[in-house]
Amino acid sequence: MKKKLGLAVGFVIYLCLIYVISVLERGDANANIKSLTDALWYAIVTLTTVGYGDFYPVTPWGKVVGLFVILGSLGVIGYFIGEISSRINIYMEKKKTGFFGTDFEDHYLIIGWSEFGRKVADQVFPAGHKIAFVTNSKNDLELLKDLYPHEQCFGMFADYNNMQAYEKANILKSKAVFINFTEDTETLVFVLNLKKAFPNLNIIVNCSNPDLKETLISTGITHVVSRSEVASRMVASYLFEPHVAEYTEDLIATSIAHDDQDIQQFKVTQNNPYLGKKYFDAFVEMKKDLNVILIGLVIDNKVDKNPSDDQKIELDQYIIVISCGSDKKALESTFGVQEGV
Repeated sequence: MKKKLGLAVGFVIYLCLIYVISVLERGDANANIKSLTDALWYAIVTLTTVGYGDFYPVTPWGKVVGLFVILGSLGVIGYFIGEISSRINIYMEKKKTGFFGTDFEDHYLIIGWSEFGRKVADQVFPAGHKIAFVTNSKNDLELLKDLYPHEQCFGMFADYNNMQAYEKANILKSKAVFINFTEDTETLVFVLNLKKAFPNLNIIVNCSNPDLKETLISTGITHVVSRSEVASRMVASYLFEPHVAEYTEDLIATSIAHDDQDIQQFKVTQNNPYLGKKYFDAFVEMKKDLNVILIGLVIDNKVDKNPSDDQKIELDQYIIVISCGSDKKALESTFGVQEGV
């Protein structure tokens, strides 16, 4: 308020000086500033630093006042330049922190950044998907820009408890939301608030304490991953069947190299050539024509790991296959959809 008042007073004084110089000059026979409009033109030329020299004060007092007009013009132009620079800097800062949001759709949203979240993202990006990150640290945004391609990655700085911020990350049009907090209790409270604001989200969380897994599931979370359980199973597998463990680890990672194996799921659409076929027939044809192994179906959101031979592949089901990294684009072209949900 004080700043605006000071600017208003300063501008009024500046206009008064222009008026005074017009009064002082108009009475001199040699003066070229003979009216208020001439004085305004002199001020504008001075303000813009053009300096045509067509109007200038010739009287002693006119020159004194003219000096203050010049100084005032420097102040005015300095203010406008500073104000424009400030607004540009504010705009760029807002853009850098994701203030204006993203137009991503069918993307994945990761709330909370950590080394674990980075490893998750490193598996998602090679599959060609987009990720929007929400973090409460501006330093994380700089790291995200260095790590991931701009066209696939959006980062936003926000308070995790500000539910309106997630609308800017297009949360309602995301495929899934991964909540990546360190503390399970923090995750539990956050999920309750998030579900209250956005009831129909597909939410995935990781938890440190396996005993809280059922509690988290009861809040409406789609999938709860216990890191200790997954790690313990992999360690046990490496102990007594190491080759199986190596194969399993390869399968659950996103395939990048030509010979990488990967488990993928594809939604069955009208464009799927195996729509309406029996499971066994599709199994044989996929192996023969595409060199992939059909290992299961998702029916009514439940995984059928060993469907009967005559189980028909129907619309909106998911087929689960094992394929090589080099086959991914061919499969997406054949099935008419991108891998994933």
